[in-house]
Amino acid sequence: MRIPYSWLTDYLRSEIVPEELAEVLTMGGLEVEEIRDWTSEDGKATDKVLVTKITANRGDLLSMIGVARQAAALLGCEWALPDLGRPEITAPLAGAPLVEAGDVKIEVQDLKGCPRYSALAIRDLKTGPSPDWLRYRLEAAGIRSVSNIVDVTNYVCWELGQPMHAFDLRLVARNHIIVRRAHEGEALKLIDGSTANLVDQDLMICDEMGPVGIAGVMGGSETEVNERTKMVLLESAHFDPTSLRRSAQRYGLSTEASYRFERFVDPNMTLPALARATTLMLQLAGGTPDATAIDVRDGDFTASTVQLRPQRCNQILGTELTAEKMSDYLERLGMSVDGPGDDGRLSVRVPTFRWDVEREIDLIEEVAIVHGYNNIPMTVPGNLLESGVLTARQKAERRLRDLMRQCGLNETISFSFMGMADLDRCGFAEDAPERTALKLLMPVASDMSHLRTSLIPGLLNACSVNVRQRVLDVALYDLDRVFIPQGERELPQERVRVAGLVTGVPFTSDWNLSGAEFDFYWLKGIVEQVCDAMNVSGVEYVRDAHPAFHPGRCAQVTVEGKPAGVLGEVVRQVQEAYDLPANTYLFELDLDTLLEGAAAFRVYDPLPRFPAALRDIALVVADDEAHTAAALEAAVRKAAGEYLWKVVAFDLYTDAERLGAGRKSVAFRLTFRAADRTLTDEELDGAMNCVAQHLAETLGAEVRTA
Repeated sequence: MRIPYSWLTDYLRSEIVPEELAEVLTMGGLEVEEIRDWTSEDGKATDKVLVTKITANRGDLLSMIGVARQAAALLGCEWALPDLGRPEITAPLAGAPLVEAGDVKIEVQDLKGCPRYSALAIRDLKTGPSPDWLRYRLEAAGIRSVSNIVDVTNYVCWELGQPMHAFDLRLVARNHIIVRRAHEGEALKLIDGSTANLVDQDLMICDEMGPVGIAGVMGGSETEVNERTKMVLLESAHFDPTSLRRSAQRYGLSTEASYRFERFVDPNMTLPALARATTLMLQLAGGTPDATAIDVRDGDFTASTVQLRPQRCNQILGTELTAEKMSDYLERLGMSVDGPGDDGRLSVRVPTFRWDVEREIDLIEEVAIVHGYNNIPMTVPGNLLESGVLTARQKAERRLRDLMRQCGLNETISFSFMGMADLDRCGFAEDAPERTALKLLMPVASDMSHLRTSLIPGLLNACSVNVRQRVLDVALYDLDRVFIPQGERELPQERVRVAGLVTGVPFTSDWNLSGAEFDFYWLKGIVEQVCDAMNVSGVEYVRDAHPAFHPGRCAQVTVEGKPAGVLGEVVRQVQEAYDLPANTYLFELDLDTLLEGAAAFRVYDPLPRFPAALRDIALVVADDEAHTAAALEAAVRKAAGEYLWKVVAFDLYTDAERLGAGRKSVAFRLTFRAADRTLTDEELDGAMNCVAQHLAETLGAEVRTA
C-alpha cells in the first residue's frame, strides 16, 4: 500500500519525519519497503510516499486511519478520525433480508456471503473533475483520477479501508438491488471491458434484470457512473473473504476492493464510510441525499472479549511490565481494558477491526509490539534440562538429502496434490493401488483434486518443465510425503519417500568423455550408494514390471524381502506424454522400509594387515531368469568359503557364435583375505575350484577360458 506522508499527517498528531516513521512502523509490524519521492504530473505538488507491505492477517492496516492508529500507538502520541457524522446515515433503516427506503429496495438473499449491506441514494449530482487536492492525493497513492463521484469512493476506501461502489441509480432496474449467487449461464461485462462467464458459486450484486457487479471485486459496465450521471446509489458492504477471493481468482481479477476484502474489512465501518463519502460528495458534486440510509444485516457485530494474565505475559516476553502498562498499550490500539480483577486478569474487549486477535497469545504479541522488541531485555531461560536435538527420522532425512546432492542430484519440491490425469499419463491401470487416493473437498484446481500417492508424477512434471526450457541434462530428486488412505473418516497414512530422475549427460562438460550418458546402471549405482551409506542391509534387486517403466529394464528394490521401491527406464509412452527425451531413468524408494533394514551405526572394521588376493572367473550360463547376476553371485558366496571378502560382477558378454544361442557370459571378481596371514595359491585355487564345481552342479555354469 502507498501512504502519502502529507495525507497521513491529517490524522497523526506527530512531527516525526518520514524516514523515522518508516523505521517505527517497520519495527511495529508494518514493513515499509521504501520511501519514494512523488511529483504530480503537472509538477505543482510533491510528497513523500511510504510503500508498505502487510501480512495477510492485518487488513486494518490497509487504510490511512489504520496506519495512523498503529503509528500513534507506537509513538505514544494522539491521532484523530475525520468527521464521520451524518444523522440520516447513523440512524438507518435496518433489517433483513429486504429493506425499503423511499423508492430504493435492498435485498440480501445470501446473508452468509454478505452479512451486511449498507446503501444510500444521492440525487441531483453534478459529475465533473475532482479538485486538485483530491486528485493529488489519489495520484500519490497510485490511483487514477476518474471523476469527482468515483474519486470520492476511492478516497474513502483508502482513508477508512472500506471499499465502496457507486451505481448510476437510473440504470438500476426499479432501484432494486439484490445480493445473490449467480445463476449458471449468466454473464457480466465488467468496467474493465472484460466479460465474466459466471458460475453458481459467485456472489453477485444484481438488479431485477440480472447481475450488475461481482460482489467486492468489480462493478459491471451497464451501471457504471459516467458524465451523464445525476443520481447514484452508494454501496458500503461487508462480504465473506473466502467466497470473494475465489471469485477474484476465478476471473484473474485483483482490485483494491478485493485486496482489502480478502484480508477482512471491519463490518462496523460500512455506515461511517457511507457518512464520510456522502459528506465529501455533497462538497464536491452537490446533490441531495435520501432521508435515511438502508442497512441490511442479520445481526449486530460486537466486540469479542479475551482474557490476559499479566504474569503470563511477562513470563513469555521476559519483561516486568505492570498490568496498568499493558492496559495502556492495548488501549492505544483501540481496545478497551477492564481490570485487573480479583484473579489478576485483564478483560480486553477487542474491536471488530482486529479480527485477528482471538487468544491470549495474540494480546501478548500486541503488548510486545507496542512496548518495542528492542526494549525487551535479552535473558537466558532457566531450568533447561536438555537441549533440542534432531530425531532419528530427521537425521535420516537430512543424511539422505546430503547423499542425493553428493550423487549429483538437485532437489525439487512439488505440490502434495495430483489429478487422476497425472496417473493416466504415467500409465497406471484403472485398478492400480496409486489410484486409491484421498479426494479433496475443495481442490484449488482440477488437476490437483487428490492427495498424491506417488512422487513419480511430480518428478516427471519437474523434468518436463526443464526440458521445455532446453535444459536437457537433468538430475533431480524429491524427498517428501505421500498420502495413503486408511479408511472412511480416518486420516491418511503419511509415508516418506524419495524419488530421483536422471536424463542426459551426468557431467557438466563432456569433453573427452564420449558416450558418457545416464543409463540404468548409473541410476542403480545411486540407489546402491544410498543404501550403503545408510547402512541398509539385505538389499536385493528383482526384475519387475511397472506401468511407468520399460519392460525388461525395471527392477524392484527389496529390503529383507520387503518391497522398498522401484527403479528403471521410463517407458516410451510416458516419455511422450511428458515430452521427455529418450533414456530417462527414474526411481522411487520408501524411506520407512529402508530405515527398517538400516543399522543405527556402522561397525568399525580395522584395516587389514595382510594383502588381499584377487581372482576373476567368467561363467557361461543360460540367458534367463534363473541365471541372473544376483543368482550367480549368491551361488559364488555359498561355495567360496570363509575367506571370501567381496564379489563384484564386472562384465557381461554375449555372442551367439562363440557361446551359443541364448547363452551369456558373466564375469566376477572375487576378493579373498585372511585376518592372520597371507593366503597361499593352493588355498585360493581350492576355493575357485569349489566355486566352479558348485556352479556347474547347481546352475549348469561353465567356466569360460577364452
